[in-house]
Parts: sequence; structure tokens; C-alpha cells
Amino acid sequence: MSEDTYEPTPLQPRRGDLIIPPEDPRDRAAPRRKRANLSPIKPVGFFAKFCLLLFIIGTFAAMFQSDVLWTKYDSVERSPHQSMENWTDAWNIQSIRSHDPVSTSSYLWEQSISLPTAHAHRGINLLLHIIAVFLFLKCLEALKAPAAFAAALVFATHPAVLQPLFWPGYRTEFLGLIFILCALLAGIRNRGASGYFTSLFFSIVACVIHPAAIAIPVIMIFIIITQNKKLHFHTFNRVLPLICIALFISVWTQNTAQAADTAKTINMYGENMFFFVKQALFPLTVGLFHPASSAEDFKVGAGLNLLPFLLFIPFYALTAINFRKSWARAGLLGITAFLLLSLAGISQTGQFINGENAHEDHGLYVALPTIIALIFCGIGEIMRRLGAAGKILWIMGFSLFMLIQLSITGTYAYKVGQPSQMWLTMSEQWPNAWEAKAAFIETIKATGENELLSEEDQIDMLNRILDARPELVEERKLLARIYRDEGQNSNAVREYKRILREAKPDNEFLEEAAKFYDKVGLQWDARNARERIQN
Repeated sequence: MSEDTYEPTPLQPRRGDLIIPPEDPRDRAAPRRKRANLSPIKPVGFFAKFCLLLFIIGTFAAMFQSDVLWTKYDSVERSPHQSMENWTDAWNIQSIRSHDPVSTSSYLWEQSISLPTAHAHRGINLLLHIIAVFLFLKCLEALKAPAAFAAALVFATHPAVLQPLFWPGYRTEFLGLIFILCALLAGIRNRGASGYFTSLFFSIVACVIHPAAIAIPVIMIFIIITQNKKLHFHTFNRVLPLICIALFISVWTQNTAQAADTAKTINMYGENMFFFVKQALFPLTVGLFHPASSAEDFKVGAGLNLLPFLLFIPFYALTAINFRKSWARAGLLGITAFLLLSLAGISQTGQFINGENAHEDHGLYVALPTIIALIFCGIGEIMRRLGAAGKILWIMGFSLFMLIQLSITGTYAYKVGQPSQMWLTMSEQWPNAWEAKAAFIETIKATGENELLSEEDQIDMLNRILDARPELVEERKLLARIYRDEGQNSNAVREYKRILREAKPDNEFLEEAAKFYDKVGLQWDARNARERIQN
């Protein structure tokens, strides 16, 4: 037998030897087959995106009924354009360092649109919000996050979105989020040199528009950590230019105002953070402006409001322990992104229309998508791993949640879309603010909705307004007429005489006062009133 055809015979096992059967390749693939049972995460289709668009429009459509915009009762300058004569003023160096030039000039541009100003303003805001929602969905899909569509839907119809949508002066929030998401999306995809320069460009624009964009490089670092199981120093090279740009723009646009007391600043940060978390997760108390709390409930140690920040420590500890797991790195990304994007909002003190300190939802808008993604994508992954039972639980639970949220947001949009209801709610939330009461009285008189408030309640509300602002002539005229119609002649005479004494009423009101004086037998006062009528 030649060597080429020689085939050795296998050794025969002897009695007592342990026989080990050959390894089945299928056994080696068993763990992989178990993981393969999870269906791959795919981007949503056109129909789902179309439904998302319909949900957004349908939820906020009721707010377009209102024509309230840049109201005279709002004494706070929400945008520098209110003191500008030309849109080009927004593009000088000093203005760019202090304010977003795009949103500032857009307020002046929209006045040339052949639509009612309030409708045009809110239509532009809603369009920008829709763009932000779809960019948020794209980012989640690029990260292969589970339940991406659900998270986008929650963000799209969240009650906290309504305040920057409706009240004028907050377009910077929408533009800032759009450019932040564009920069992050280009960084997530990381498509060569073109993607790198695209991310660089959007980061520069975002940093000029919104201060929260300074966090883009840090968020990109955590995105890289989430995407890569093995990390090397060169992996983060593309982030270094972003860090330099963010630091330069933050210094260039820094606020040179005098630093406040450290303890007060920390307390303000803590109170704002608590408000943001509560509004993001439990938005049961809705309103355009929320009275600032002076409670001591969240103070720790030497009177510092640190508890809202301490609540994040267990989450960081949990992710640190399980850092090698993908869900832990994703959680670390979500928590860090929320905290960093919230810094710009919690460092600002909101203001009610009379200048009083208030909490406002607009400061939460830029950070809202991150905390929503953290929660709903996390729950979605858990339900996904539970298989068919998890899918049923997810459909039932999420449907119920969305039904509640849509009811809250839709009702809220309807109330702010009715000016009388909006001002009434605002006057109840801020009982010491005369501006909301005056706006409510003016609205019900203009719309004829007098049934919303009895004559006695109108008298009481007008007296409160005039106690705070005795120089308001129109409100005093209205009070005098209500007294006259109610037969309270002595009170009416007092108000008419005060108006004639302290103001310069027109001929129509002088004749009205003279007729009333004739009716109550004050001929001398009636004659004096008519003598003041100018021909």
C-alpha cells in the first residue's frame, strides 16, 4: 500500500475508558441562537412617520384659536427683537454674543407673512418642533435604540412642549435642539470626512444659538463609549476639535454679570432641576407659568438644595458596576446627556408676565428628549427581551399611557387656545398679579363672555386691580359703568368723579358722565362735564 493512499485506523477504545462524544457544532452556536431570537431593530416606515405627524398637529391644533401674542400685559422682554427697529440689528457682533440671531430676526421676518401674526408665529414654532421630533427619531434609530418611535411620540406630544410653542419669545429652544440633534446625528453615523465636517459645522451653529450646545462634545464621548465595546485613545480623536470649539464659543459668549451668592445659586439649580424632572415624568400640573416654590423640602446639609442631584447618584453607581453591558452604557449616555443639556435651563430664573420669579417649561425643552429616551427605550428593551408576553404588555401599557398624555396635552392646548380660559387660569394661579386679572376682564368684555364672571366678582376683581394700579383709566371706567348698571350710584359717582379729576377723558366719556349726573340729580357736575367737551 502506498503512502498516498494510507489512512490510519482510529484507535479502538479499551474497556473502562471514558468515551467523550464529538462536540456538536450546533451546541457551540446555542447561546448565539438564543440571542438571535430577538428580532433586529428596524427604522419605522413612512406610515408610522405620517401618523406621528398627525398626532403632533392634532394634539396642538387647538392653540391656534388664540390671537394672544406679545401681549401688552407681559412686561418681560422675552426677545431682544422687541427693542429692535431692523432685523439686521440682530446680526451685529454684540447681539450675536448675547442672543440667538436667527430666532431674533425671524420674529421680524414673520411680520411680512400674509397670515395673522399669532397664527404665523405658532405655525413656525410647530414646524420647528416637528423637525426636532423627526431628528430625535433619526438619532435613536441610528443608535439602534429599542422603542425609538414610542420615545419620539412621547416627546412630540408632551405637555411641557406647549409653553414654548404657544408663548412668544422661545424660538431659540427649537432652533437650538434642531442643530444639537443634527450635530449628534452626524457624529453617530460617523461617515468619513464629510460626516465629520458636517458634525463640526452643526456644532458651531448650535453653540452660537443655544448655550446647552456646549455639551455636544461630552455627549459625543458617551455616544462613542456606547457604540464601542473596546475603547482606545484614538477613538476619541474626532471629539477634540469639538471640545476646542465649544470652549472658545462658551468664553466668547459668556455672561459678564456679577456672580450671585453661591448658596442661592445652588438652591436655584436644585429647585429648577426638581421642577424639570417632575414636569418631564409627571406633568400633571400644567400651566404657562408656575409659581416658584419657596419650600424647604429638598434641602440637604447646610441648607443647600442638593436632593434632586443626589437622586442621580444611584443610577450612576448602577451603570458603573455594569459598565461592560450595553444597557449600562446606554443608561450612562442618557443620564449624562439629560444633566448636561439641563444646565442652561436650571441656571436661569423664569419670569411671570409681571416679572415675578416663576418656573417655565421652555427651559426643559432641549433636555426633554434625553430623559424620555432613557425611560421609554429602557422599558422597551425590557419588554423586547420578554418576548411575546412583553410585546402584549408593552402595547397595552404604552397605549394607556399615550391616551392619558394626549388627554392632558389636548385639554391644555384647548384651554390656552381660549384667551378667556387662559387668563382666568393664570389669574387663579397668580392671585396677587393684577395683569392677568386685567387681561381677563378685557377679554370677556371684548368677546361678550360675561357669564364667566358675575357682576360682583367683576367688581371685586377690578377693585383689586385698581388697588395695585390706581392710574389705570380704562379699568376704572369699566368699574364705574358696572356700578352704574348695578344701581350702586354712590360708588359710580365716586369713580366718575375720580376719572374726571385725574384723567383727560374724551368727549364721548364726558357726555356719558354728564348723562349719569343728570340721572342722579347732580346738575352742577353734569354742567361742568359738558363744559369740558371740546368742539
